[in-house]
Amino acid sequence: MKEIVVASGKGGVGKTTVAASLAVFLTKAGTKIVAADADVDAPDLLLALGGGKTISSTEIEASEKAVIDESKCTGCGNCVSACLFGAIVMQNHLPTVVRLMCEGCGVCKVVCPVNAVEVKKAVTGTLKIEDTKYGFPSVTGYLRLGEHNSGHLVASVKKSGRKTAEGLGAKALVVDAAPGIGCPVIASISGASYVIAVTEPTPAAKRDLERLVKVIKHFGVPVGVVINKANLSDDFRATLEDWVTRELGYQILGEIPIDYEVVKALVNMAPVTEFNPNAEASKILTAIAKRVKDEVLP
Repeated sequence: MKEIVVASGKGGVGKTTVAASLAVFLTKAGTKIVAADADVDAPDLLLALGGGKTISSTEIEASEKAVIDESKCTGCGNCVSACLFGAIVMQNHLPTVVRLMCEGCGVCKVVCPVNAVEVKKAVTGTLKIEDTKYGFPSVTGYLRLGEHNSGHLVASVKKSGRKTAEGLGAKALVVDAAPGIGCPVIASISGASYVIAVTEPTPAAKRDLERLVKVIKHFGVPVGVVINKANLSDDFRATLEDWVTRELGYQILGEIPIDYEVVKALVNMAPVTEFNPNAEASKILTAIAKRVKDEVLP
């Protein structure tokens, strides 16, 4: 099974649009796939696919939180003074944990003279497997408000995606990664067979792509680049093309023009290739998907 990861150094460059169109194209071309949304902070791949029907939902525990046993607590306030995050406050003469601020470091447990504090596992987020109307399942991670360890949740998403794909006999796992270069992105790219790096012709996008490339090179994964909003700046597009092909040695899979049919498609919760197959963006996205299929899934 191949893992195709769609990534970007910054948000808002069209990563999810590319991932959704690729997933639908591969399915219609007869390739059995599973999709996975690894942007657990702000998952929206399922929205771009028109929603889904929940098959299963699992809570993931990858965080720890302090819990105070009020029957033991003497109200000395040692834990309040020791907490570096301001996550314990006094209420009615007893310390109370503010869960959104607690990092689970355990200092409060160490300084408590009566062993009234425990550090327990807490739910980091939820992992859902949902059926889409396009005939393939999508695995999504939803990070809880204020929680961290998003990299661990992404790893759980990919593990579930692989297991689901193996169970269905799928040939590919299409992963919509988080933007940036942090833990969720590293977890997304780890184990990938191919990365589609989406960017746009702006200095900010180029700089963020430079940072993303360093992460991808660490894993030694083949890369193809998609330039979205290609006609935003003809001069900078030429600079970007030259840098991608000459300096990085990567192929440009395609260049998508600014097309407001994409916006309309997103509003209608559909890939633009399905919403309006005749749109200019749809034609380029279809060509990109075909090229990826021919090269990665021969």
